[in-house]
Amino acid sequence: MRIRALVFCGILAPIVYVAAVALGGFLRPDYNHVSQFISDLIASGAPNKRPLEWIFGLYNVLCIGFGLGIFLPAWAALENPRRMIGLVGATILVLEGVFGVVTLFFPEDPAGAQMTSTGTMHIVLAGLCSLATMGSMLLLGLWFRGGQSTRGMGIYSFISVGFVFVTGGFAAGAGASHSPVTGLMERLTIGGFMQWLFVTALGMSARRA
Repeated sequence: MRIRALVFCGILAPIVYVAAVALGGFLRPDYNHVSQFISDLIASGAPNKRPLEWIFGLYNVLCIGFGLGIFLPAWAALENPRRMIGLVGATILVLEGVFGVVTLFFPEDPAGAQMTSTGTMHIVLAGLCSLATMGSMLLLGLWFRGGQSTRGMGIYSFISVGFVFVTGGFAAGAGASHSPVTGLMERLTIGGFMQWLFVTALGMSARRA
């Protein structure tokens, strides 16, 4: 029952994240989802920053819960030759959530403002989150690939991490060049991870039913 509840966190996490972004844009009429980073919604001095931080914080806690929901079955799978891959992948997913929580304490600098140490730390933590995202998807894909009943989830994970890697590169380039579609490219990348979370958690929940 405990593991099932933790796995269910993976279904809720993307819903909470999308709700936070949608709410932030709704409460801020001047915000542009196509051109602006999601972090702009909770940048230093941004309106509605505090309530949105709580919602994004909930998302990260749910990610941590889902990571634990994968870690515990992997820990118990003593006969699985890929057990260590599953444990490492789940641990990295937990760390992704931890990095996300810590990032909330280091908000992005406002657009056009001079770079601060807090803003620099935000960029570093965001980069760690991105690496942890792809690392967990890849390793858990390898772990899923080792089981007869989860082989399809493994292939799906590889496709998803490939999508995130490619769109992430475009998003980084768009951000560096201040492209008018920076926000769109970032959302494609994050969306690749969100749908993986949802589908993977749904698949694991169905198998535990």
